[in-house]
Amino acid sequence: MLTSCPATGVPVCGAGGVRDRTFGAGRAGGRNCFRPPFLKSATSYQSAKSAMRLLFSLLLTAAAAGLSGCAAISSPEGGVRDTTPPKLVGTTPANGARNVRGQSVRLEFSEQVQVKDLAKNLIVAPLLDADNPYKLREDRTALTLTFDKPFAPNTTYSFNFGEAISDITESNKAANARVSFSTGPELDSASVRGAVMDVLSQQPVENVSVVLYPEADTANIRRGRPYYLARTDKSGRFALDYLKAGRYRAYALADKNQNNRYEEPELIGYLPDLLTVGTGGRNDSLRFLLTRPDTRRPLVTTQKANATDLRVSYNEGLTQAVLTPLGTAKAPAALNEAVQLAERGRTVVLYRTPALVEGRYLLAATDSAGNLGHDTLTVKFAEAPKVAAKPAPKYSVEGNPREVYRQGQVQFVFLEPLRLVPNKPLGTLVEDSLKRRPLRLPQDGTLSPDRTTLALNLNTNARKTVTFILDTTVVQGVTGQPLGLQPLKLRVSEKTTTGTLSGPLKTTAKRYWVQLLDERGQVRQTLDTPKGTYRFDNLLPGTYRVRVLTDANQDGRWQGGAPDLRTPPEPVYLLPKAIQIRSNFDNVETLSF
Repeated sequence: MLTSCPATGVPVCGAGGVRDRTFGAGRAGGRNCFRPPFLKSATSYQSAKSAMRLLFSLLLTAAAAGLSGCAAISSPEGGVRDTTPPKLVGTTPANGARNVRGQSVRLEFSEQVQVKDLAKNLIVAPLLDADNPYKLREDRTALTLTFDKPFAPNTTYSFNFGEAISDITESNKAANARVSFSTGPELDSASVRGAVMDVLSQQPVENVSVVLYPEADTANIRRGRPYYLARTDKSGRFALDYLKAGRYRAYALADKNQNNRYEEPELIGYLPDLLTVGTGGRNDSLRFLLTRPDTRRPLVTTQKANATDLRVSYNEGLTQAVLTPLGTAKAPAALNEAVQLAERGRTVVLYRTPALVEGRYLLAATDSAGNLGHDTLTVKFAEAPKVAAKPAPKYSVEGNPREVYRQGQVQFVFLEPLRLVPNKPLGTLVEDSLKRRPLRLPQDGTLSPDRTTLALNLNTNARKTVTFILDTTVVQGVTGQPLGLQPLKLRVSEKTTTGTLSGPLKTTAKRYWVQLLDERGQVRQTLDTPKGTYRFDNLLPGTYRVRVLTDANQDGRWQGGAPDLRTPPEPVYLLPKAIQIRSNFDNVETLSF
């Protein structure tokens, strides 16, 4: 029997304690108990008693923790991590089997597997009818799909499970989890391979549906279901195997709602002619260009009235906006001077001017596809604040420079479009506080198409400083409010902070636009049909790309395809490499398209 000594709390055997003949014995509480030789006093006994109780408490805590740990299931720690994906070791029906009967497909793997997002990954070609669903059964190392109805006769089926199957330890995805078989005596063996790219960025696009419709199919991609379907991988590549020989309509669809139908404004790629499959022609390098053939007019989404302007937002970018008083055939020129496209064309800003007053107007908006929308607007501005705001400059200088290269450029960026008085110098350049000369357009600079950026080019022999003085009687905002123009004095530098990009241009095209793109793909500058050479000056350090849009039909705009899904997009050329612009460095690249 295990008890505790009343003097020390030490566990002992038997009610009468134990006697140690070697070390002697003591008596406590009328009982014989074990007394170690190092316990020579009552204080020592009490200290030992407290220590034993603490030890006993720790043992109980450790035991409880151990029991709790045993209840939790987790992956064992240590050892070599499992990086080997499951291998497909067998299928029923067998891959390539003929004369298959039944309505189920079974896959067996080399280890225990799990299934995730099957509906998203599984592709069956040809597509099964919506009224023939399946049930999934998972059996540790195997899975079975059982359909409600038998497979159609004399048909070659291909089941591709994508990335739906993985092991249960590290979720390593099974590769090539697919099986193909025929319910007739022949196994179709034609194939189609290729890539899908975005027409403007020329970059591959992932998870795009590539679909085929037989020539005899009267349904189309807007109304019917495709016969064959595959999806692109991360490199934009796709493969359609075990196809029946014939002629097909082929499309690449960025199917956002996964309904296997084309609905505007989804991106789509297409071939202008029928695709012949399986008659000896090569179909291993098809190329689809995703574009957005738009037939819908731009729509107004919101309107916001301020004291000085009315902002009208659209659901897409515009290329042109024209305002006309309601009931008149033609608008005065001063009226549309107060109209500005902002936010990459998605907002039309109507500035309050003597020509643009409150009333009813017709706003004609044109998008990049040439679709024209007309909206009747009731223009009403917000009330001006009762307490006038402190006057502040309505412009800034790009980069807030303190110095400028003697052959550099200075950009004045305004908060509203400018109205420049014609046939007069827009300002004066003062060199070293001694020499003065007038500034004129276009000899000394340019005004951006939206009339908000005035870029002045410098070519000076000044030794120390230059001062830009803009004439407030010539440089005016459309609202007529003071712009707060101040002289800008800068030190002259012998070293530029910008770079250039230029080079020979070889083409047979009659009309085209050379675009400079920043690292986000946004258009920074555009040159309209430069001949022989091209040049971009005063570029801030960074990474750029060069793209050329060709106006093949010479209608004055680039067309990204047509709603008939037959006319291909007009040509796009993208310089294969990115250009790294550095300060005081001239980059030369040849454009050939």
